[in-house]
Amino acid sequence: MPGLQDLTIDELADEFEFLGQWDDQCRYLIELGGELPDLALEEKSEANRVPGCQSQVWFVPQVHEDPAGTTIEIRAKSDAHIVDGLIVVLLTLVNGKTPEEILKTDFTAAFKRLGLEAHLVPQRRNGLYSMVERVRAIARVHAPTDGKHPSPDPFDAVNGSHTSSSSSPRTSETRAVRPSLPVAERAATFDVSAVRAQFPALHQVLERGVPVTYLDTASSAQKPQCVIDKEREVYEQYYANAYRGVYRYGDRISRELEESRERIRRFIGAESTDEIIFTPGTTAGINLVANAWGRRFLKPGDEIVLNEMEHHANIVPWQWIAQQTGAVLTYVPLTDDGRIDLEAFGKALTSRSRIVAVTGMSNVLGTAPPLTELIAKAKAAGALVLVDGAQSVPHMPTHVVQDGIDFLAFSGHKLYGPSGVGVLYGRRELLDAMDPFLCGGHMIERVQTDGFAVAPLPAKFEAGTLPIAQAIALGTAVEFVTDLGFCPVHEHEQSLLRHAWDQMHKIPGLRIYGPDTSHRGAIVSFTMDGAAAQDIAQLLDLKGVFVRHGHHCTMPLHTRLGVPATVRASFGLYNTREDVDTFIDALHFARRELKLS
Repeated sequence: MPGLQDLTIDELADEFEFLGQWDDQCRYLIELGGELPDLALEEKSEANRVPGCQSQVWFVPQVHEDPAGTTIEIRAKSDAHIVDGLIVVLLTLVNGKTPEEILKTDFTAAFKRLGLEAHLVPQRRNGLYSMVERVRAIARVHAPTDGKHPSPDPFDAVNGSHTSSSSSPRTSETRAVRPSLPVAERAATFDVSAVRAQFPALHQVLERGVPVTYLDTASSAQKPQCVIDKEREVYEQYYANAYRGVYRYGDRISRELEESRERIRRFIGAESTDEIIFTPGTTAGINLVANAWGRRFLKPGDEIVLNEMEHHANIVPWQWIAQQTGAVLTYVPLTDDGRIDLEAFGKALTSRSRIVAVTGMSNVLGTAPPLTELIAKAKAAGALVLVDGAQSVPHMPTHVVQDGIDFLAFSGHKLYGPSGVGVLYGRRELLDAMDPFLCGGHMIERVQTDGFAVAPLPAKFEAGTLPIAQAIALGTAVEFVTDLGFCPVHEHEQSLLRHAWDQMHKIPGLRIYGPDTSHRGAIVSFTMDGAAAQDIAQLLDLKGVFVRHGHHCTMPLHTRLGVPATVRASFGLYNTREDVDTFIDALHFARRELKLS
């Protein structure tokens, strides 16, 4: 092996290619690290420490001035041989180079060439890019200042700028956002029988041979076999804590989580996986924004704009934070058919409006608000927009960048994925500016007795141990829905809605709440004259038809509707026209049992 000072990136690449397997390459990195000279004790100072690294890393730059120009040499050391090996790789790219050459270096391409992007666990990769940023910071200090803008930086082009409180670099790639609709959505047909066959819970037979007719997807969706299998696979084959261990299970878990995060990024059209925060669900995501953003930025008299059909999870957190900050709540009224009054919405927006919190689809009325128009009005008034996507994300395409959404929260269990996991999307600059919400392990970069430094995104908002298997299986659920395609799924669900709508309007005394089918998703909430909602739901259960009854966590809406409770039937991609017919027959049965006809 040539001396470290003579080693080149080409020689490293040849050696990595010769070794082939990551096990051998990893041992080679450790061997390289063992050859890295140590630093003097006084050089291992706080001033020389590189933040953002899990290991202790110190860089000592030396600048050489000669007639040919300025060059930079860096001596460096860590407290781990594997990290020392990564330092050797980095120094082959920068030592002896001019500041301009360093700033033009495509570090990411070099790391990919060696396979490091694919094989390093996230925390190790984060540390590597923290070292890159320190090198680039050194180069910027010594680059000529002639008033010209520096050349485009390949590192910035791939990884983006980073301005979090930790001063660490962006740690995941900014990739091209997905088109409005993935290729799969151009599929011309939707085979509901083939889809339904993948949901084992729907094939059970109840007492007296009654089949299951599941019409409560808005509450929680059933799970396809691939999601069940993936969660089981995690527990059976490689379960470990995430972002902690470099052993094989820990490495596998961390990679699987990041693959899931990337699938979700593409699914909602975000720019970076740093903007994808795993949460326990929609409620937790909204509470995170209300506390981490609201406590910092809301002032007395600032306005939070809501409307009458929001779920309690998108009302109560804002009520609570308003009490804490002195902000005020403004409620936009609904039209008589259950849509947001656009004229009233425009009037509700003022110079004090700070955030609009709005559902992507009502969990009671099925109303799908015109988000594009609402967001445009809100932005014109200078307000941010949070979308509660619990109902909308599983049933219609969402593209946070194209739609102009600032925050989006949704749950895995409504998206045919596991319970206990959800996602909060936030624009990078907003998440960077927010304070942490929960504090503890993983969300910190460094802790001392007198304070702490926050870890980069997304770890900043993922304190403690994540719902690991659930988050990984959520990526599988996202892939399942994406492969089916939103266009055929949406059209299938809307055809079920139209069929149910037509048949339900033929039933005497039955009233459906909300707009017509052109302004709603596949949800129908209704009452029946002379019948309590609970009685209807109980009688439908006797026929194997599973629906929900109650106020559906929307008490203000039910007050507006003038009823204490409704019955709700909601359709998913696995429901069939026969399910609708069974539902209608069960409604007639309930009427007979209650002697309403």
